[in-house]
Amino acid sequence: MIGVGESGFGIGEETAHAHSREDAVLVLCLGNDILRDDGVGWAIADELETGLSVPRTPNPQSPIPTAESRIPNPESRPFVVKRSALSGFYLLDELTGWDVVVVVDAVRTGAHAPGTVLSFPFEALRTEAGPSPHAVGLPTVVALGRQSGVPLPDAIHIVAIEVDDMESFCEGLTPAVRDAVPKAVDLIRALMVRASAPVGAAV
Repeated sequence: MIGVGESGFGIGEETAHAHSREDAVLVLCLGNDILRDDGVGWAIADELETGLSVPRTPNPQSPIPTAESRIPNPESRPFVVKRSALSGFYLLDELTGWDVVVVVDAVRTGAHAPGTVLSFPFEALRTEAGPSPHAVGLPTVVALGRQSGVPLPDAIHIVAIEVDDMESFCEGLTPAVRDAVPKAVDLIRALMVRASAPVGAAV
């Protein structure tokens, strides 16, 4: 797994008008908040939404809430925060139609201490088994989707948090993972500052 690095993405606060999937960045936070550290992605989503001027609005097709930033910042692109508990080929539904996506997820590689925040381009995700139950087979899913003509993002970036416990049926993160949440939020916000770069630009 690759350590924290630079990217062409970033969370900026977005402008106050409605946005399409073509001009906004999707921050897709994967997880399950009843499986201890697997909820870290959703905890990060909560922090990203802090201070937004609009409430989270559920998708009529899904109980998973989404939110859109409407805080003006002319230096950044619009962004949408969404939570999802989906995995495998079901992630195609989440990715379809977006040009730029940042995927936020819990991982357990054993190569890093719990609470380590990792940042890398999707192309560096070479393991098919995957250290996350949500991103299992994601390279294959995206490759097959693109071969089939599914309108998938031109650019995908991964922000992953090394976790300790994804099996316990309880809410609340372990201490090291909880402490990593603001670090991950800061990283994503720094990435999003550069989200105004042209879609498809090198990351």
